[in-house]
Amino acid sequence: MTNAYGLGPFPGTSLSEAADVIFSETGDHPHLPQLPTRGLGSDAVGRTAALLGEMLTVDRGPRSWIMTPRPQLLTRASWDRIERDLDELEGMWGSRPTRLKTQVVGPWTLTADVELSNGHRVLTDRGALHDVTEALIEGVNTHVADLATRFDLPLEQIDVQIDEPRLATVTAGRLPGTSELDEIRAVHPKDAGERLAHVVEQLTAGTTLLNLTGQRVDWEAAALSGADTVQLTLEKVRGTADLDAFGQLLTAGQRIGVGITAASDEIDELGEVPRAKAVAVAKFFDELGLPRQLLTSAIDVHPTETDTLVDADVLAAADAYRMATAVAGMLERDAGDL
Repeated sequence: MTNAYGLGPFPGTSLSEAADVIFSETGDHPHLPQLPTRGLGSDAVGRTAALLGEMLTVDRGPRSWIMTPRPQLLTRASWDRIERDLDELEGMWGSRPTRLKTQVVGPWTLTADVELSNGHRVLTDRGALHDVTEALIEGVNTHVADLATRFDLPLEQIDVQIDEPRLATVTAGRLPGTSELDEIRAVHPKDAGERLAHVVEQLTAGTTLLNLTGQRVDWEAAALSGADTVQLTLEKVRGTADLDAFGQLLTAGQRIGVGITAASDEIDELGEVPRAKAVAVAKFFDELGLPRQLLTSAIDVHPTETDTLVDADVLAAADAYRMATAVAGMLERDAGDL
């Protein structure tokens, strides 16, 4: 089956409005809305930290989030907001979803964007990196169990998307330190992939998705992660090495989420625009020598990345979701005829 869904972040500040659009346009694969424009604590890192409860408490430091020994006012406010959001979603959706996707920041981005009390990034301290990773696993599993109870779903129907927008920066050694003299060494892709695999293996969710949209994919880390699906921005796949690695992921049994729709997309009356996007994906597979049957069994369709969507308005975001659903349907029905 070819799936269509959103990546998580959504424009605006109204949870009910976001939830209505998400369920209306991707009811088979709805996701928890994230509304980063609501401010601190609603951003990806702050929201994930809030899911971890007292296992990882943070506050906003001068440069970024910073670990604290006990909950601060902002931490408690983030806890309250997530609880209220889930209560509201439970009231709106009830037991209607047959699957549900939640999104969390992965261990590399989380430890890259949170600092220790001494100002150094968490990932530079082996012990702290381990502790945060374990807290992430425990916190996400608690979150998944809560979702299963609230929406009357078995655990295997709750999917977890692991967002790693920092992964390529971390493995390429481009992450800045606290000063010019503080150089952060590159993390080897094998180590990056193995830590991701540890997280994936310990989660009690149904399927896991690794979100690498908006960046050149670190294929070794993606393959080693063990994620069921690797999400990427299709236009970022360039060059022979990328194309070969793309094909290898599919033939090894991982799904690929292709980001090909944007907030500026609108479905025309004759459906030529979504068809053109579906044809582009089909031709991409032809150029790689991949069987078109994979278009109906191993591909997801989603917006290209989150930043442009969050900066749009709600109607434009709905268009991007609607386009993703239309393209996925064409790939599912017409793969051999595109």
